[in-house]
Amino acid sequence: MVSRSKIKELMNESACSHSKDKKAGEGCDMPKPGMAAGGCAFDGAQISLFPYADAVHLVHGPQTCLGASWETRETLSSYKGRNHTVMGFTTGITTNDVIFGGDKRLDASLDYIVKHYAPEAVFVYSTCVTAMVGDDIDMTCKLASQKYDIPVVPVHAPGFVGGKNLGSRLAGEAVLEHLI
Repeated sequence: MVSRSKIKELMNESACSHSKDKKAGEGCDMPKPGMAAGGCAFDGAQISLFPYADAVHLVHGPQTCLGASWETRETLSSYKGRNHTVMGFTTGITTNDVIFGGDKRLDASLDYIVKHYAPEAVFVYSTCVTAMVGDDIDMTCKLASQKYDIPVVPVHAPGFVGGKNLGSRLAGEAVLEHLI
C-alpha cells in the first residue's frame, strides 16, 4: 500500500502554475466529491501503463470500474507480439467479496489469466472499493509472482486519492519498485 507520506510527496507538483499560491503539502488536481469519473487516479494509472502491451491489465474491483474507460481510447504500441490491451480484465468483485474480502477472487483471476493468456506480466489495479475494503493486493501479487515466475505488479491508484496526474505518478512508482 502506498503510504500517506508518499502520496503527499507525489502531490507536490511544483511545476503547476496554480500550485504557487497553495499552502505547503497541498497538491494540484485534488479530487472533488462526485467528480472522480473519467479523471481519477485509477484512470491516470491505466493510461500510463497501457503501453505495456505484453502485460495483462487486471482491474481488481467492480465491473463498472473496468467499463468506465477501457474501450474509450486506443493504445498504440510498437510491441509486435500479442497485445493484451485490446481486452479488458476485471475481478468483478461482488457484495460478498466486499464483506468477506476479495483476495480469493483476485487469486483465482490471476490463475485464470496466466493459464489462458500467458502474459509476460500482470498489472493489478486497486480501485476505490478494494482499497476501502483493505484487500491485500501486495501479498496476493507477491505470491502469484513467485508461483508463475512473472512480474505481478500491484498498482495502488484508487480513484479517491487524486486525479489523473497523481495516478500516472503512482503507476510510475509501481513500475520503478517492481520492474526496474
